[in-house]
Amino acid sequence: MKKNMVTYDEFLEALDTIRKFQKQVSELYRETEGEVGSISKFVGVDRNTKIYRLPLSTRTFNVLKAMDKIELLEGTTQDLAKLSLKELLHTKNAGRKTIHEIKELCLFANLEMKR
Repeated sequence: MKKNMVTYDEFLEALDTIRKFQKQVSELYRETEGEVGSISKFVGVDRNTKIYRLPLSTRTFNVLKAMDKIELLEGTTQDLAKLSLKELLHTKNAGRKTIHEIKELCLFANLEMKR
């Protein structure tokens, strides 16, 4: 018999093992996929990250561009934390998702937003 060849009995044993654990493997795969999908896009962002480098949605970026208080090229995540939630709510096109995105960003950068 050739070296590194699987015998017929070994093949059947491996096939039986695969069949036995097939459901468990697919459940673990779905669970892991869900965990990976829930990792924030802001992991790795800190208080000195430039605003233009942040992985913000287009809408959030446009809301920030419309605000006079924010300098998109030179501003950092720290500048976003200086915004109040009230200011954001009164900015055109800033809704629940925009506010959630900025709050999540501040959370990952270990910054607290003004109330």
